[in-house]
Amino acid sequence: MNPENLSAEALRIFNNLPTELQSEAMQLCLSHSETEAVYLTALRNMDEREKRKFLFRLSRTRWGL
Repeated sequence: MNPENLSAEALRIFNNLPTELQSEAMQLCLSHSETEAVYLTALRNMDEREKRKFLFRLSRTRWGL
């Protein structure tokens, strides 16, 4: 995983993940883009309320919603 390929948000999330989840994100890079791999790993390990907040924040910054 190359940090230069990650968005600032994805890099922040990746750096805050525990080591085992960082490894999971790196494994997902084989089948997804690096940013998608970080987001998927983070989403898989959030409860329902955190997922909604994360997706809302992501859509607001990404698409201005």
